[in-house]
Amino acid sequence: MSIQRYFKILGIPPTKNEDLVKRAYRKKAMKYHPDRNTSASAKNKFIEVTEAYDQILLALKLANSVDTSNQNTQYRPRKTYKARKENRTYKSTAKQQSETNEAREERVNEARKRYEHMKRQEEEDNERYYRTMTSGRTWKKFKVVMFACTFISLLMTLDMLYFPTSTQQSKITKRNKQITYEGAGRFKTSPVIFDNGQKAWLPLFLITKEERDYLYLERTFIFKEIKYVKTWNNHQWRTYTPDYSLISLYPLMHLFLLLPLFTYFIKSKTIIFSILFHTSIYFLPIVLLFVLISNDRWAHLLTLGLL
Repeated sequence: MSIQRYFKILGIPPTKNEDLVKRAYRKKAMKYHPDRNTSASAKNKFIEVTEAYDQILLALKLANSVDTSNQNTQYRPRKTYKARKENRTYKSTAKQQSETNEAREERVNEARKRYEHMKRQEEEDNERYYRTMTSGRTWKKFKVVMFACTFISLLMTLDMLYFPTSTQQSKITKRNKQITYEGAGRFKTSPVIFDNGQKAWLPLFLITKEERDYLYLERTFIFKEIKYVKTWNNHQWRTYTPDYSLISLYPLMHLFLLLPLFTYFIKSKTIIFSILFHTSIYFLPIVLLFVLISNDRWAHLLTLGLL
């Protein structure tokens, strides 16, 4: 049987990727495993996919050991069954149909052992991978990121919802009406800079109104976030929340910074934990650094809002 035939049995194109071969074998083996599938043809299929898996791995192993000049030549693998650790020629399909029930059951048991061996190997690999994530310096680094992100997220939430705010009169010193984007209220917004150096995105009509009316900034206690931009008109306050700010993104950014804490509580040997763990340890520090640097939040944090 040619190597292309073995790949066809597993339902994948010819490849040198052993992980792809293993995934294809695991899918087929679970489908035809005697404990899962009691149909008459399932045992033969189970033997067939196990043989194909062994032959492909053997071919890939030997192909890696040949000279570069011979890598493009077609290899015809020896028909040996690795699980038995002995050399014997596989019977043809015609002979398989005529073999005794005892011999057939023996081959099913061999294929079953091969499948169980692969499962144990995968479990051991997953266990080692899980331990590398949840121990040593890697886990310590993760906990540092978790505590930092959780602290900043909770502090920003308290600062926005519960801590007292202060209101001060301000004016726009720089504006750029040529740059406009649609804001949350579907108004055209543009970037401005106030006389205190803070930047914000405001609706164009509010920027125009500033030319004849006073603007007031209501800011949070710790991080000095612009919670509202206010105008006094017709004996009442009109408030606007700047677009593209942490206030306007509440609670999305605050919850996103709690991702490492959520990852810590779902600590388990799952693909979801692995994805969240790597997102937390590699991507969240960049996000946290950006949050602290923008608008000098790091300085306001160090001085507890006194700066």
